[in-house]
Amino acid sequence: MPLAMLLLVYWTTLISPNPSVNGIKIVTRQVTGGFTDTRTEYLAPDRLRNEWQSQMRDGSGPPMATIIQRGERDRVFMLDLNAHEYVTYETDPRSSAVAMRSRPVVDSGGTLTIWIDTVDTGERKELFGHTARHIITHEKRIAGPGACSKPSVSETDGWYIDGAVMPEWRQQKKTTSGVVVAAEVAVGSNDKCYNKMDKIEVHRNGVETGFPVKIITTLSSDVTQPDGSKRTLSSTWGSEVVELKEGPLELTLFDVPKDFRRVESLRSWTAKPPRQLTGWEWFKERVAEMFK
Repeated sequence: MPLAMLLLVYWTTLISPNPSVNGIKIVTRQVTGGFTDTRTEYLAPDRLRNEWQSQMRDGSGPPMATIIQRGERDRVFMLDLNAHEYVTYETDPRSSAVAMRSRPVVDSGGTLTIWIDTVDTGERKELFGHTARHIITHEKRIAGPGACSKPSVSETDGWYIDGAVMPEWRQQKKTTSGVVVAAEVAVGSNDKCYNKMDKIEVHRNGVETGFPVKIITTLSSDVTQPDGSKRTLSSTWGSEVVELKEGPLELTLFDVPKDFRRVESLRSWTAKPPRQLTGWEWFKERVAEMFK
């Protein structure tokens, strides 16, 4: 074999056939009520892939994936992994889908004040090669006159590792107090608070947390029923990282496969941005059910 050919073969063996980027793979199991969601995230400096399949009491949902390519406007791709179909859209700097709002959002005129207190218990243990701290967080939400948000209290028992393990764009911002962006409150299409936003004031005290590897949250709230009586609702949910692996990720993870077909809407989902159902969202849905 000619020398030039030998050098070419040798050089190609030094180059990975699948280009990669340094990142992190995280597998998390989340349980909210009767809803179990296991998701796998691949995070890189300027991109994200999120895969999940939800398990309900009456069965399981289809395997889905979301790919986000970050930029001045993030490009989002939502994939049905069974049907080999996807939808795509862009988000504005606040991560709201562009041109997907059916009604303008207006100020409710009320303020939701959130008091957050985090306490380090001093307990430590090794998780995924990192030292995890045991931190208890108490949160109290106070809804002022005219606010659409519901008052509540919650406690989160969690284990946290250094947030620097995550890409910079996913790291927790320094905890500060003050007024943050308003939050949309929409219980139902006929609700007086539909598409209204409360101003939120956040007051923090205590230690920085970091990246949560295991948390359990218990929340309770008093709601007024249609007959005027009060009722206390409580819920508990949690999430746990079952795998955390740092290292190179193949760039092909963050591209839509060539055999996938772009559609206007997914048969197994919607063309709306994927909902990351949190315990708080689940709790609000239970409140909404009381007023149907």
